[in-house]
Amino acid sequence: MNASKIVTGAIVGLDFKTILVNGKAYAVFPPTIARIAGATYYLSDLGKADTLNEVLKTLSEAEKGAKALSWLVKGDESLSEEFIQASFEDVVNGLEIALSLISAESFIKLSTLARSV
Repeated sequence: MNASKIVTGAIVGLDFKTILVNGKAYAVFPPTIARIAGATYYLSDLGKADTLNEVLKTLSEAEKGAKALSWLVKGDESLSEEFIQASFEDVVNGLEIALSLISAESFIKLSTLARSV
């Protein structure tokens, strides 16, 4: 995709991805710093693995993943109860898609910083 399409897509709101959680579709837009910080709060104890999907599967509690995904989709925890009812795989896939809207390198750095604080 060329740069002008990326910029114009962002301006008119076409730079989103759709995730399916528990059979319901949610639009996920590139996360703001506040949404990334909210999600990182719950993802800060991720383990180490080779791929982002494997890293996300190291979450110790499904509730943390649901809250992190709620932050990335809505900007708060208001969807977390709904996401807790979904399969762990749906939540992990949703997180993976949402996090693909930021660079994996930036996310790993944020997670490392959150762990060290």
